[in-house]
Order: sequence, then structure tokens, then C-alpha cells
Amino acid sequence: MGVDKALLEINELTLLETAVLNLDKSGIDLIHVLVKDRKQADTYRTILDRSVSFHLDPQNTKGPWEALVAMLQQLDEKEIVQLLPVDTPWFDSVAIGLLRQQMELLPELDGVMPVNEHGSHPLLAQFRSGKILEHLVSQPPQSLRLLFEQINLQTVDADDFHYAGCHPNCLLNLNYPEDLAK
Repeated sequence: MGVDKALLEINELTLLETAVLNLDKSGIDLIHVLVKDRKQADTYRTILDRSVSFHLDPQNTKGPWEALVAMLQQLDEKEIVQLLPVDTPWFDSVAIGLLRQQMELLPELDGVMPVNEHGSHPLLAQFRSGKILEHLVSQPPQSLRLLFEQINLQTVDADDFHYAGCHPNCLLNLNYPEDLAK
């Protein structure tokens, strides 16, 4: 898009505010935001009316794998982590809650991940931080989709999100400005 997606607005809120609000409404107390530098953290801090933890993206990060390792190394190994990119504003508290229910029903799972007719959505996964970190550091970086195929993970189908009452676009991400109109 050529702009910081986190600062784009939808329904008079920035995408960052929307993500934090969705996490907050779902009952998640500890919210961690990955940022590229301190300046970005300061900018985000001024628009949020809630306390969040900011984590700096490591220098020369080659993708989400390395950024995720760096962030998970700073968290409690028992923490359940919900990935939520700011460009998925319709992945709402109902969707997050549906994943949390699966995690609570099946405590032996490493995590849960949404799937639809387009495939899996690893950047919307919810997982136990310590278990995923073990997998991440035990192998060379690859796609998160491939990693999640190797672990004890439950998938949650798009129909389940629909039946739970999630926003119809909950698995849609914003790639272009015209996607905001959807």
C-alpha cells in the first residue's frame, strides 16, 4: 500500500486501534505490538488509550519467522499468543474467542489456526508461546504455514467463524486501499 497500514482508518479508528480493541473485547489482557523502531512505538503509543507492550523488530529481519522468535523469547512460555496483523480488522473478538475456546477445550494442542477455501491463515493463529518457540528455534526459518503443518495444531474452518457470528470478512486482509470498502 505504500503507507503504514496501522494508521489507516476504518469506522473512525485506526487499524491499530481496531486490532487492540478486538483483542481487548475478547478478554486478552496482555497485548504485545511488534514495531520496526522506537519512533513507530512512540507514534502508536500516542493513539492508543490502552497500555500495550511494544517489542522492537530485530534489525535485518528477513520475515515473520525471525520477528516471531524475537518476540516470543520475551514472553512467558505459558502465554497463549494470538497473532493479529493490523491489516485484518474484521478478525473480531468473536473470532478470537472461537480460537480461545478451542485452545481451552483441547489443552494438549500447540495451537489453532483458521482455514478457508484459500488455505490456512497462520498470521491469525493462536498458540502456546513456549511450544511454538521450541519449534521455531529447532529449525531454520521457513514459512509459518509450513511450520504449523508440523505441529499439534487444530484448524478452525471458515464455516465455524460464520456460525459463531463473526464478521463475514473476518479472514480477509487489506492488501489495497479499495479493500477498505468491502
